[in-house]
This record gives sequence, C-alpha cells and structure tokens, in this order.
Amino acid sequence: MSPKRADQKEVRVLLAQEVHSLLRKLAGVQEKSLNRILNEAVDRYLEDEDILALIQRHRLEDGSNE
Repeated sequence: MSPKRADQKEVRVLLAQEVHSLLRKLAGVQEKSLNRILNEAVDRYLEDEDILALIQRHRLEDGSNE
C-alpha cells in the first residue's frame, strides 16, 4: 500500500465479495489500481446533477460541515 498524501483521508468500505472480485478484475484489465477505480467512481458520483444540487443547497463545499 502506498503512503497517503497529507491532503488525503483513508476511508474503509465494505463490498460484497462478488463486487470486490469484479472490481479487482476490472482494475487488472485496465491496468489501474483498485484505489484509482474507486476514486473515479466517487468522482462520477459527485458530478451527478442531483448530488451537485444537494452540495449547493446545503453549502457543503465550504468545509463548515466536516
């Protein structure tokens, strides 16, 4: 495991074994790390129009809700 940068936080997530296995296989086929695959998925989630609207409505980007 590579060391995390100061601007990163570690998150633990539990996945169904089938999902974990599929993601690991996809990561191998794409020559990416599982970490990168999951970060890309989170980025796509945060770009969703409904999620962006929630972020704006609740002013979550200003960091005051951490």
